[in-house]
Amino acid sequence: MLLRALFVLLFYTVILSADVRRLKKLGSREYAAYAALLLLSAYLGTSYVLDLNWPFLEDAAYAIFRETARSIVDSLKAPS
Repeated sequence: MLLRALFVLLFYTVILSADVRRLKKLGSREYAAYAALLLLSAYLGTSYVLDLNWPFLEDAAYAIFRETARSIVDSLKAPS
């Protein structure tokens, strides 16, 4: 677990050190998008480090958008 934590910490250090100059120039909307992606990656990083059995992001998207996607596909089908 310690090795995984060090790997994730190194990963975030490299990413944030590369983006520090760009982050200062971002507007509020771009900064919010960057923060949202960072939070999603933190979720996955926490799951990885602690070896948790949390749902993957694909499972969450499937649960949220399943019915909407099904109705879109059904509306696009050609009548037979």
